[in-house]
Amino acid sequence: MNDWEQELQEAEDELNSHVKELGKLKTEYDHNLNKLIESYYPKMRPLKVQVYHSLQVRKMLEKKIDWLEKVLQRSGEVGAAFDEAAHMQADRVSLIEETEAPFDEAIASLQRLTKSDLAIMRKYEHPPQLVLETIEAVMTLRGEEFTSWEDAKFLLCDTYFFGFFVAKAKSYDKDGIPDATLDRLDKFMVSPDFEPTVVAEASVPCAAICQWIRSLYHYATLARITAPIERSAADLEEELHKDRMCLQTKQTETAGAEAKLEGLQKEFEQRRHDLKDRYDQTMNPLQERFLEAHQLYGETFCSPRRHRLAGTAEQTATA
Repeated sequence: MNDWEQELQEAEDELNSHVKELGKLKTEYDHNLNKLIESYYPKMRPLKVQVYHSLQVRKMLEKKIDWLEKVLQRSGEVGAAFDEAAHMQADRVSLIEETEAPFDEAIASLQRLTKSDLAIMRKYEHPPQLVLETIEAVMTLRGEEFTSWEDAKFLLCDTYFFGFFVAKAKSYDKDGIPDATLDRLDKFMVSPDFEPTVVAEASVPCAAICQWIRSLYHYATLARITAPIERSAADLEEELHKDRMCLQTKQTETAGAEAKLEGLQKEFEQRRHDLKDRYDQTMNPLQERFLEAHQLYGETFCSPRRHRLAGTAEQTATA
């Protein structure tokens, strides 16, 4: 081994040494970060579920309260001739129109799915929990019981899914969803996991299905809230009072959970920031030494002496 080859070997050894050190530190950092996440997840998860559940319930209560206030106000303005079906029709249409854009987006998501997307789902022997929950939600909407993954796979065959499910999704009878079915769908709608962005991590087709079911639920719930009912002003005021009390109770119940969750999130973010800073103090100088070693290796490999030695070797071989 000549001098140049010796220098190159030393430069390569130093470069590999830094690569190993960086890899070891990265593995150690990832391990400690996972431990930190695992220590906070059991404490934060129940609070997230509680807060999300409360938020969804409160949103619908606020919609209902706002609607009842409008009905009561209009009733007072019109007087004895007030007819909720006739006098509130324009407001009802305006409120329900807000569900059109999310529904159209959900239909577009379904129509973008491909056969290969569906084939991936069919290959699951033990599908992720979010996939099972999405299929269960579909079965619930159909008025059927979810029994097993194998029995539910008929939904995912190309002929049925694209030829019937997607083709009929846009014209689905949104006004014909029974109240009992909406009540059974409640458990999915108040789950923080049953959101398209979350479900997409498990399955793209299920994310599109989740988006569609949510848009249907939103429409049907608003239609139920705004459905005209024969009732007196006294009945309206009593119902409005009950809903306001229910909303206040929900806000009180979750105020503590929200504060605790916010505190845990701040604490977690601070500890993650501290962990990253601690490793950066070691990794940043090491990365600089790695770049220096990489540069030295490149300079040694491309040095003029290497070309001279290579030329000498060629001449010797020719002679």
